[in-house]
Amino acid sequence: MTDLTPATLQLVDPTGEDPGSRPLTLAPRPVDLRGKRLGLLDNSKANSDVILRAISRILNEEFEFADVFYFKKHSASLPPRPEVVAELHRHADMVIAGVGD
Repeated sequence: MTDLTPATLQLVDPTGEDPGSRPLTLAPRPVDLRGKRLGLLDNSKANSDVILRAISRILNEEFEFADVFYFKKHSASLPPRPEVVAELHRHADMVIAGVGD
């Protein structure tokens, strides 16, 4: 028998602060990736672009994305700027964030 109940997540704050017990809602998942727009978010570490582009080529062979958008963070140690997040929302149905090194 398959359990179809939604997955639960537990947030862990690396600073040691308690993130609280607010309920989290996951974004809806697409039923099929075919024809969707893929966003790639490079965290600006070495080789992140290479890894992301290789992953997108492999996935595109199977899912034939409508388009692939590439964005690069200004700093590996900081979150993406609000305008980058806005562009991802505007141009992508799903996003893969890459970590290099």
